[in-house]
Amino acid sequence: MSLIIGVIGIIYSLYFAATHPATSFHGYLDKPSIVLLGIMPPCVMLLSHGLRDFAVGFSILAQALFRVQGRSEKEVIDVLTSASALVRSEGIGSLIKVRNQVRYPLLRDGLSLIVNDFTPEEIRHNIQNKINAQQMRMSLANNLFDNLARLAPGIGLMGTVMGLISMMANLKDPASIGSGMAMAMITTFYGLILGNIIYAPCSEKIALEAEKSLQIDLMVLEGVLSLKGKKSSIHMRDIMSTYTQRPQGSGGQPPAAASPQKR
Repeated sequence: MSLIIGVIGIIYSLYFAATHPATSFHGYLDKPSIVLLGIMPPCVMLLSHGLRDFAVGFSILAQALFRVQGRSEKEVIDVLTSASALVRSEGIGSLIKVRNQVRYPLLRDGLSLIVNDFTPEEIRHNIQNKINAQQMRMSLANNLFDNLARLAPGIGLMGTVMGLISMMANLKDPASIGSGMAMAMITTFYGLILGNIIYAPCSEKIALEAEKSLQIDLMVLEGVLSLKGKKSSIHMRDIMSTYTQRPQGSGGQPPAAASPQKR
């Protein structure tokens, strides 16, 4: 289905750009160029990606734009530190009331695994699988917008060639040369804007969000395992400080969790 939509979109955008030369050019607005650059790059990506990939990509982008990672990190640290003292004094069962108040999904799942008496190895395996799945989704979104950023300038150049062809084909009619020249110049401009100002920053934003998310998730993993082992709150604070003081992208993460970032 996505392949059919992609092919139809590509053909339509090329047809519209070739058969609808603008009768006049006002500033930087050119309808054929807008149609070509607005429709064709996503449709080209549909040849290799499904509609679900686009849904996941834009969902991840929305989360990256509006979610405050610092707030999530603070919640994880506060919950794990207080839960550590609670477990030492009241036992594992006390985590039930803590779990119901946690908003961070991975931490809530980790506390549920402890309450349901999973072994440390089972907890580690379960949480790492969730981390890997999240990193894979973010890697997919990052690749999607990165490819769009590389496609847009090339398609803009394609529009430039189409505009030049239109100009050359109508040299005997000076009134029609202006529309072809407008398309020839403006599509490259549109392609550069889309690629370098819209798609590329979106890709970079998702990549940075993936690094921050991985750091918090690894902190959750170590914290949950420490809770399972009933470590002291001092030990827990030491673990938290290790992750909060670590520079972004400095490494030290388990290979299973880090590998999905590179494809």
